[in-house]
Amino acid sequence: MAAAVLITGPWWGARALRPLRFFGVRRVEVVGARYLAPEAIAGALGLGERASIFEDLRLLERRVRALSGGGIAGVHVARRLPGTLRVEVREELPVALAEGPAGLVAVGGDGRPLPYDVTATPVDAPLLARIDGPVVRVLATIQATDLGLYAEISAARSRGGEVVLELNEGRVLLAPPMDAGVVRSVSAVRRDLAARSLPWLELDARYRGWVIVRRRAGQAGGGAA
Repeated sequence: MAAAVLITGPWWGARALRPLRFFGVRRVEVVGARYLAPEAIAGALGLGERASIFEDLRLLERRVRALSGGGIAGVHVARRLPGTLRVEVREELPVALAEGPAGLVAVGGDGRPLPYDVTATPVDAPLLARIDGPVVRVLATIQATDLGLYAEISAARSRGGEVVLELNEGRVLLAPPMDAGVVRSVSAVRRDLAARSLPWLELDARYRGWVIVRRRAGQAGGGAA
């Protein structure tokens, strides 16, 4: 009971306990890491041999956020008596895979390469021939709006100011910048066509308020929704 009072007391209580070897860090738990190596996250804490669980947690969180190469969207460090630090991280979601100098690199929603080893942990994301800002922003909007549609995109590219998405069913044409409303319109048309078992070649959503359906050769002509 006395220990609990000291630990939950003012800041100087934790400061007084810091030198005690009983509260030395013996274990670091990393939770939420999928793409980043837990060892790299634990190493970013910068703990010395005599580190205590009563180290400044905000300072430890700042060190993890500053991890070389980025990839950390959020972090929370907590203590667990007597000698464990628990690090919960939220990684930046990759929105695309692009060709880089040494192979494929994961790309974040802001267009920056992410420090993820895609050979160790596969990234399921659309392929880009290169990092292209407008295309990345379109993919980020789709990912945030409709994960079902995003999961169907195998590749994306820019073409004369528009963005072309390649799906198993066909192509989707978009005109950036675009908002979530355009994504929802495309998804609604796809659902309607699927419900009626109508295959399609191209969905053209470049014109605000319209999604033009182009059918495959030998089928009925296109329409608009």
